[in-house]
Amino acid sequence: MAALVERARPGALDRLRLDPLGELDSWSDIALVMVAEESGKDRCSVAGSYEPNPPTLVVAKAASVRRRGFTALHELGHHLQQTDLDLGAATFNYSEPELYQEEACDAFAAHVLLPDEKLRPTIGPRGPVAQDIVTLFAENSSASREACCVWAARHLRGAGAVVLLDNVGAVLFAAPRSFFPPARGSDQSGTPLVEAALNRRSGVVTRDETYVRYRTGSHSDSLYGQAAWFDDEYLVAIVTSDNVGWREFAPPRPDTSRFRPGTWWTCETCEETFTSFEPPCSTCKQPKCESDHCGCTVAKANKNRTCTKCFLSLHPSRFDGASVVCRDCE
Repeated sequence: MAALVERARPGALDRLRLDPLGELDSWSDIALVMVAEESGKDRCSVAGSYEPNPPTLVVAKAASVRRRGFTALHELGHHLQQTDLDLGAATFNYSEPELYQEEACDAFAAHVLLPDEKLRPTIGPRGPVAQDIVTLFAENSSASREACCVWAARHLRGAGAVVLLDNVGAVLFAAPRSFFPPARGSDQSGTPLVEAALNRRSGVVTRDETYVRYRTGSHSDSLYGQAAWFDDEYLVAIVTSDNVGWREFAPPRPDTSRFRPGTWWTCETCEETFTSFEPPCSTCKQPKCESDHCGCTVAKANKNRTCTKCFLSLHPSRFDGASVVCRDCE
């Protein structure tokens, strides 16, 4: 997306970084329209929408100036996806193209507002901690809290999410990395990390045993977590399975690193890519595809022997010693 913008309008990325709304308002081929916040009406993670005919970026004017810029850039991402054949086709390589489009637009907006070459040195080699995100928002950028969360999530070393919450523990925004994030509006106030942060109301809170709660009533596996307050109204939380920025050693918990609900898997038997929200196989701890294959299927196939006459894959007990012909064929 960034390369496409720069090819069409050299220098535009720098201008978008400094003044997203002003730069986009000067483009003759796209309209920028400000509306009341309740008019945003799609699955976007931001307060806005994209209308293709004619190309229009719809941005909620009730949001903060920083969030309006992030929203406008996110919607510009949708415009690029819908007007460039290669970008549009790429999104349909995924089983949930709409979700992929949303995450790609978030990443594009964060990339424009928060250049890696300038900001990567502000976080440690093990990845971001919660205070890094607060400092990024308050001192090192003019990007929105949401953009800062997306940027930080890209630099997590383990699977997890950076979550923006309000002052009662409800999710306002979540930026995932190889992790199924909590839904916007979901209540996290009863989780160990967020409950501790709400009770403290200042500084940084760390919990080595926490989780995120899903709207279905279930919750994630055990996670490492750290949270910090932007101010009295907004809280940011990092939750991740392993390799956290605030611990020198943070290994994944037993039986949690191999399977995470909602993550992508490729079946080793039928070679189909799928996502699973069901509990993994109790034996191999891997998810099952739609054909009911899991790691046990592969292990069984590896153990079986193929008869050179009937070409059936059979258990070794169907053969005499090291014979390559089964008893039935003999």
